[in-house]
Amino acid sequence: MGTFKLNQEIVIVTVISQKGLSCNLIGRKKAFTINQEAGSLTLTWLENQAAELARKVLASGLFKIVNLHNPVRPDERVEVMVEPYFPPCELIILGGGHIAQPLAAAGRLLGYHVTVFDDRPEFVSFEHVPAADRGVSSSFDYIEEYLDFGPRSSVVIVTRGHMHDLECLQKVIKHPVAYIGMVGSSRKVDMIKKDLLVQGFEPKLIDSVYMPVGLDIGAQTPEEIAVSIAAELVKVRRGGMGLSLKYASLPKEKRLNTGEMPKAADQDILRKAVKAACDNVPAAMATIVKSKGSTPRKAGARMLVYSDGRICGTIGGGYGEHEVRMQAINVMNDYLPSFYKVSMDADIAAGDGMICGGAIEVFIEPVSVYAGIFYGGESFELCRAVGSN
Repeated sequence: MGTFKLNQEIVIVTVISQKGLSCNLIGRKKAFTINQEAGSLTLTWLENQAAELARKVLASGLFKIVNLHNPVRPDERVEVMVEPYFPPCELIILGGGHIAQPLAAAGRLLGYHVTVFDDRPEFVSFEHVPAADRGVSSSFDYIEEYLDFGPRSSVVIVTRGHMHDLECLQKVIKHPVAYIGMVGSSRKVDMIKKDLLVQGFEPKLIDSVYMPVGLDIGAQTPEEIAVSIAAELVKVRRGGMGLSLKYASLPKEKRLNTGEMPKAADQDILRKAVKAACDNVPAAMATIVKSKGSTPRKAGARMLVYSDGRICGTIGGGYGEHEVRMQAINVMNDYLPSFYKVSMDADIAAGDGMICGGAIEVFIEPVSVYAGIFYGGESFELCRAVGSN
């Protein structure tokens, strides 16, 4: 047990509905990291199953709604929301030249935290790459001293010369990153592969590098090359084929489904919710748990609502969002979580700019429930389960 920091990879399991239990668990939370837990779900069977779910979501990053039951008493059931709260993935661009500018903008658009590294200070300045979150200038010899390369890092090597590219690749390829791409002609790529083989790198590891970088879309300009690289990043993350959709034949169910990539905006919503809980500021978190039909946002989308009507994030705007905001005020006043369903007929949908109607189910909870996870206190009484463990 303990308290968490928001820069950790965290999975939060929340009870959103129940049947057959002798106590009310709705709204109760437990959070998990790779080696730590905080909060309580009270029931032993539920705790064990939640821990197993959390391990899977820590690996996949996929938002889930799951039905669980007591194996000894199958009539005791709960529905849980399993939410990944991961730090944003990072796009590291090694080389601040003409490709770095549009690539940084594309990376920001895809939700990456963007870092640009170059040995020329003027090439990592805000004026040169305004879309970058961070600019670092030093010799390419020292990239490992300034940058952290890990499983949430995607690295694109676009320096101004062959030797710098090889130097960077020799360092980065040793780390377990999500993606490595390097610019270069076929001749340059062949030379670098031979150099790496001579240095003792495994052929399989060398082949894991995307070089030449990007998808074949006939890109010529720096902006087109950046789009090509960004498309390959999405392809690798989502398991697509890289074909025009007109010709793509792989069934959707065969493609990787890794869920929404956690974005900086999502982390900001959670930070604001935790801060509100710590400061005793009335607010409620609304999370879409189910969607059907044509809805702007799907399961996992979040919105934070304050008592004065301000919001952070969105669950799609329009009529549905307005209804949920009104319901959130009630949740703040009652300090009790609530399920709210919004059905949109064709007329309402058309007014909101949607092609057809849809429906969403939203779980709304007071932010005070986050206090126990992040600050070590309990925000509501533990319930006693009679004969249910």
